[in-house]
Amino acid sequence: MSSAVVAIIGAGPYGLSVAAHLRQRGIPYRIFGTPMQTWRPMPRNLSLKSLGFASNISIPAPGTDFPSWLAARGLETLEPISYADFTEYGLEMQRRFVPECEAVTVSRVEAAPGGGFALTLDNGEQVEAQAVVVAVGVGPFRRIPAELSTLPPHLVSHTFGNYEFSAFGCQPVAVIGAGQSALEAAVLLHEAGAKVQLISREPPIFHGRTPRVRSLRDRFRAPLTVLGAGRKSWLLEHLPWAVHYAPEDLRVRLARNYLGPAGAWWLRDRFEGKARLTSPARITKVGEHGGRVVLRISEDGERERDQEFAHVVCGTGFEHDLRRLTFLAPLFDRIALIQHRAPRLSAHFESTVGGLYVVGPLSAYAFGPLFRFVCGASYTAPVVARHLARASRGWRRLGRAAPVRSEGAAQIRAA
Repeated sequence: MSSAVVAIIGAGPYGLSVAAHLRQRGIPYRIFGTPMQTWRPMPRNLSLKSLGFASNISIPAPGTDFPSWLAARGLETLEPISYADFTEYGLEMQRRFVPECEAVTVSRVEAAPGGGFALTLDNGEQVEAQAVVVAVGVGPFRRIPAELSTLPPHLVSHTFGNYEFSAFGCQPVAVIGAGQSALEAAVLLHEAGAKVQLISREPPIFHGRTPRVRSLRDRFRAPLTVLGAGRKSWLLEHLPWAVHYAPEDLRVRLARNYLGPAGAWWLRDRFEGKARLTSPARITKVGEHGGRVVLRISEDGERERDQEFAHVVCGTGFEHDLRRLTFLAPLFDRIALIQHRAPRLSAHFESTVGGLYVVGPLSAYAFGPLFRFVCGASYTAPVVARHLARASRGWRRLGRAAPVRSEGAAQIRAA
């Protein structure tokens, strides 16, 4: 059985950020997962909803932020910025600062008899680690409404990772939702030749373009942050530790509801007049007929009617439920949950199982809406690395680990 001081599960923005900070501190680790796996399929003709400075891999070295990377290549640094550019940036940061990523899946994590954890990889390897950082993205948490969840995959899908719609040319397709992912799916379907109908409880709204020059008064009244403009957003960005100590109901409400469904301004022209909009409306019944989906739609002010579709795409968000991470099943009974879903975390992102850290979207119920997005990695990574550095000194005294300073620390300092 091989060993590691820290095992990181997930190689997206959060996992890479934690790894880079551990490397800078000379703490040995192993990181499991395909780098930027969620981002790789995203097409170049769609862009980030966030501003350029809001999406970074947190690397403790100068000139490694996303806007600097974009500027060095003569690319747009504010908005709109292609998903593909962020993917290329993330992969370059991984190659330079986290080169030891292992493209394997962790299938099981359990407590080790002598302390720490025992991990089983999908290639059969067994790994012991003193600490585990769970840095999975949103993929495992896709939400498909219950009434649609029993349909076979060829009739219903989720927007997550779903960008190739050429098979639906000239066919009727329904998109459920009014957020960015639903609007993106509707645009891609239309551009692939499908007959698109977007069905949502509320009509979609679109954010306006961010002014490149703002007056001093505007900057004071509505400071620009990684979550958008506004004083509340400024507090959520700069004081996440304070949000952590706020009453639980407030934290959960903020995590769920802050920054509701909306589309980016650059999507408006590609959507309006291209897709049929049915809103406000709701689906009251789902069935199948002749290999197609039949939706009973209740539209405001009109009688219910049945419509057939070749496929339904759900832009219905995510349910951040820890128990969907089946590789953690042996530890479920020891992990305290907030509202039976998200892990209860310390100020250092440590769960109630000592040495098990959870970062990324699953930490939003504990720290607020900042952590639903990539921008939360800039706060998370140094906090987790600092705490693990303190813990590793204790493991060394107990003879449970012997961290040695890695070459990576010098590489990051020299970058």
